[in-house]
Amino acid sequence: MRYLTLATIIAGLSGFVVIIIAAWALGSSGSVTEEFTAYWGLFFAGTGVLTGLTQETTRAVSAARSGVVAASTSAVRPIVFSLAAAAVTAVVLGATAPFWIGRLLSDHQGIGVGLLAVGLLAVGLGSYAVQATISGILSGCQLWKQYAALISLDTGIRMILAVVAWLLGYELLAFLVITVIGAVSWTVIVGFSRPAREALGSLTDVSARVFTRQALTAMAASGSTAVLITGFPTLVKLTNPDTTGQAVTAAAVIYAVTLTRAPLLVPLQQFQSAIIVRFVQGNRSPWAALAGPLAIIWAVGLLGSGLAWLIGPWLFDVILRQEIFSVPGGLLAALTLGATTTATLMVTGCATIAYDRHGLYLGGWVLATVVAVGILMGPWELATAAALALIFGPLVGLVVHLVALFGRGAPVVGLGRGCFLPECPGDECGQQHDG
Repeated sequence: MRYLTLATIIAGLSGFVVIIIAAWALGSSGSVTEEFTAYWGLFFAGTGVLTGLTQETTRAVSAARSGVVAASTSAVRPIVFSLAAAAVTAVVLGATAPFWIGRLLSDHQGIGVGLLAVGLLAVGLGSYAVQATISGILSGCQLWKQYAALISLDTGIRMILAVVAWLLGYELLAFLVITVIGAVSWTVIVGFSRPAREALGSLTDVSARVFTRQALTAMAASGSTAVLITGFPTLVKLTNPDTTGQAVTAAAVIYAVTLTRAPLLVPLQQFQSAIIVRFVQGNRSPWAALAGPLAIIWAVGLLGSGLAWLIGPWLFDVILRQEIFSVPGGLLAALTLGATTTATLMVTGCATIAYDRHGLYLGGWVLATVVAVGILMGPWELATAAALALIFGPLVGLVVHLVALFGRGAPVVGLGRGCFLPECPGDECGQQHDG
């Protein structure tokens, strides 16, 4: 697990470095900075949707290998499913591009840049569909060294290229390429690691039909997750195109959201597969399994909120070097608290997937997203709306996950993973029982 810890450090550092360097390279123009962060947010919102493949593949492969549930005679190889998902992703993005590209990139960028941006996004996200599935396979097989290498390469290459682009004076186009380049990292890992290649033949614990349904459910839920996390800059630009006259600019809000959540959410995103495996293979109640991760999240979150209030504005001035990014300490503290509530929802979401409560997992994230978007479109200034949206949206969704884990029909220790009272029919359910 030390490899995964190192990979999360690299991932967290990379996210900081890329967006800070982008601010240095593009920050003299607030509009160009907003365009880059919106494109960055859209790409990672797409990867967020596809992360559902990682989560369900992790669960299905881990369960099949551990013998918690016998592998289905009609089981599917997730890698085959990922190829279809990759093709659909690329085609959908290309076909819908005329409806959204103009709202992300302004006319002065030129039609050539717009077409290239669409092509990069389609190919990048298509490739990431395969990468997300391979991540799930590696996690389910507990090939943590290869999984960590995949994360490190994906995020590290962006950091290195961002530094190079800045030193050479490159601008928006280079940073669009840098945004998507990590999505081909799976080709390197599969090419150089024999265990990774052998793991690609792994089967699921359920039939192809069930796996497809659960993967789509997980993708829908992780898409809602992405709106609140990586896709938030895009949402800000779409819902608040003009912040003229407001105390805090849209560019400042976007950077404040991104930088306050990166220390907590970026590492947690990389650990989600490990958390799901922990829940799948554990024999403890949901509360006992959740207590440790949630205690760490809230300890870090509350400490971070205090530090953000005290020294956050000074750090922004020192690091970003531009007046347009100035943000008050109270807003930074509130946004850090919003990152904490979102992290809580991510962990409870991992638990609901592990216990096969896919419907309520989706419901929690969808409700959180709807509430957050509703607040963001309210009558408040953008800074206030963003803070409220990122705090109260996840809290509302958390209620749904808590019902899934502790309400009627919740998982009960001793009956096997996936068994629920009072509906569990005993041996007919196909689960392993302790007594």
